[in-house]
Amino acid sequence: MGSTTGAGGDATTVGSGGAPGTGGAGTGGSETFCELPTTFKWKSGQPLITPKPPAGRTFASVKDPTIVFFEDKYHVFATVFDTTSGNGSWQSVYLNFTDIPQAPAAEHHYMASWPTGSTVAPQVFYFRPHNKWYLIYQWNGRYSTNDDINNMNGWSRPQALLRGEPGAMGSTLGALDFWNICDDDYCYLFFSRDDGKLYRSKVSIEDFPNFDGYEVVMTAPNAGLLFEASNVYKVDGSNKYLLLVEAYDNSPRFFRSWTSESLDGPWAPLADTKNNPFAGPANVTYEGGDWSDDISHGELIRSGHDERMTISACNMRFLYQGRDPSVGGDYGRLPYKLGLLTLEE
Repeated sequence: MGSTTGAGGDATTVGSGGAPGTGGAGTGGSETFCELPTTFKWKSGQPLITPKPPAGRTFASVKDPTIVFFEDKYHVFATVFDTTSGNGSWQSVYLNFTDIPQAPAAEHHYMASWPTGSTVAPQVFYFRPHNKWYLIYQWNGRYSTNDDINNMNGWSRPQALLRGEPGAMGSTLGALDFWNICDDDYCYLFFSRDDGKLYRSKVSIEDFPNFDGYEVVMTAPNAGLLFEASNVYKVDGSNKYLLLVEAYDNSPRFFRSWTSESLDGPWAPLADTKNNPFAGPANVTYEGGDWSDDISHGELIRSGHDERMTISACNMRFLYQGRDPSVGGDYGRLPYKLGLLTLEE
């Protein structure tokens, strides 16, 4: 990867930690910016986060992670499938740790009794204009806020996110996997419906989070090529936005990618095929033995923590869900775990 050094020195990203609204949470020092690759090659370790239910409960999986680094700590919210009774139900957990190797030992806090209730397929970020943390999730599109991400009891009760949201709760054509990103003037809410289209709503930053209505961003020739789990980021040191969407093509799941100079598009293909994906079986190798062929719903580790959703193209890492491909059956009971991809030089 090529790189350009910022005016102040040669360290990667911006200063470590930082108060809300001051920018990123990185490794300290001044800025070095890297060009976004056009092809990607990743390595994965063994599962980093596995189901860890509290006493008296059983979880089949942990999946759909959102991750943010703030005040020298990683914060992760994720979906779990709780099989304690009956047919099972989608619930959620929260965990935190100070360094990636500590993730397997982190305590999982079961969120069913929190004011939020279950927060399925979450996204977390700090919204500077409101001086609040936002947690966006389904079903239907909802959000909760918190003044302090370290206060697990501080999250508000859910409120509706998108007026005129398509479909009904539980419908195969209902909206899911909501993702918010803002520029200086507007906030953009991307989501999917499992119908081969990517959708987006837009609101002025002053009116966030009062999204109303939506439009189609792009359409694929078959539903699998624009499936779920869209992510959108601003690439540090550039005028580029990076869009990721999970896909399948008679294959295990992989991520396609596009870039644009505006959140309004147009979006130009980057690495967007099964054989040349952003991340998928074609470009991921495993240390310690293969444990998944799905590279599914996940999130890049950001350079910042706020609504701009910034990433560094240097030392990219992607927290994803994967599973043992030999285990089949009901989707909810598939044994998804969370692994970490690291971009190879």
